[in-house]
Amino acid sequence: MFILSGKFECWKFDFDTEEVVETKIVGPGDYVFVPSMETHGMRNVGVKPATFLCCIGNVY
Repeated sequence: MFILSGKFECWKFDFDTEEVVETKIVGPGDYVFVPSMETHGMRNVGVKPATFLCCIGNVY
C-alpha cells in the first residue's frame, strides 16, 4: 500500500492468538508491504481523510 495522504496506524496480528504483534504509523510517501494471506489492519489516525493506493498480487 502506498500512502497518498493523511496518517494511518497499521498493525500486524498473530493469527493464532489474535493479538497485535506490531504497529506502525505511516504518512504520505510511505509504503506498507503485507505478504499474501498475512493478517493485518489499518485505521486513519489523522484529523483529515486519508487515502492509499493498494495493489494486490495473486495470493496463490
